[in-house]
Amino acid sequence: MLTIGGLLASDGKLAATDVPLLTLLAMGAFLPIAEMAMIGRRLGDTLGATRRLAAVHNEVPVVADGPGAAPRVPAAATADLKAVDFRYDHANRPALEGVSFDLAPGATVALVGPSGAGKTTAAHLLLRFWDPVSGALHLDGDDLRTYRLEEMRERIALVAQDTYLFNASIRENLLVAQPDASDEEIVEAIARAGLAEFVESLPEGLDTVVGERGAQLSGGQRQRVAIGRALLKDAPLLILDEATSHLDGGTERLVHEALDELMRDRTTLVIAHRLSTVRDADLIVVLDRGQIVEAGTHEELVGTPGLYAELVSHQTRAAATADAGD
Repeated sequence: MLTIGGLLASDGKLAATDVPLLTLLAMGAFLPIAEMAMIGRRLGDTLGATRRLAAVHNEVPVVADGPGAAPRVPAAATADLKAVDFRYDHANRPALEGVSFDLAPGATVALVGPSGAGKTTAAHLLLRFWDPVSGALHLDGDDLRTYRLEEMRERIALVAQDTYLFNASIRENLLVAQPDASDEEIVEAIARAGLAEFVESLPEGLDTVVGERGAQLSGGQRQRVAIGRALLKDAPLLILDEATSHLDGGTERLVHEALDELMRDRTTLVIAHRLSTVRDADLIVVLDRGQIVEAGTHEELVGTPGLYAELVSHQTRAAATADAGD
């Protein structure tokens, strides 16, 4: 505009005073056109997001509510797996094949084995994230498929390897388990989880925001918040999925003390790589490639040649080597 306007003005075809005015008009006209192009790009992004949202909304749930089981009173739960087979989509082999074991009221059952043996899959089936291809799982004598999902999961508490905490206060993260819990119940839960001293040291106490995924807390503190959440829920069946695998020795001891308090008078399923954490279990079930290869107490299994004895020997040697290196 400046170049052509200058040439026209020099030839006398355009008044020199009109050139700045026309330049300003051109600049003013360009901004709406640029915004229109931006709107087109944003529209494309919105359409893509809408398609993804529609795909999630239209996804058929893997599991659905059952008709509802008989009402239950708070007590130690019973659970069992009966000849359970399960295979993930597109997997080359079954994740579980013919797996059967019982969780008696108040007992602790440990699932051990190498990575990929099917330990976490068994726990996820008990939580009914999926249904088995064949066989059945029961909670308090009723098939899991007869429960309404919310009703069933009220009776199960999970402390997982990777604890998810929301970008909210400690209080709000605890109330996820029991939204109507009183302040007295919250205080009791954090005391039993070994968090009381830590919470008291914080300037805002229970109202301290923990950050996205609990970024403001250490690994041990996040795990103890998860344990406090499970204590507040007070579910009769407890699942511990590698709850101490990422912790150092000192932090692990503190978390174990909180877990011992949590496991008291509850039926517990423990999944662990560190076999030292399952020595006192009432029953140890050894899985390998989706099948049960051994079952018994620690004393029975460690004295018998087999996979469990090999795993114990390997971890003992590894610990001895680490101590020698220190």
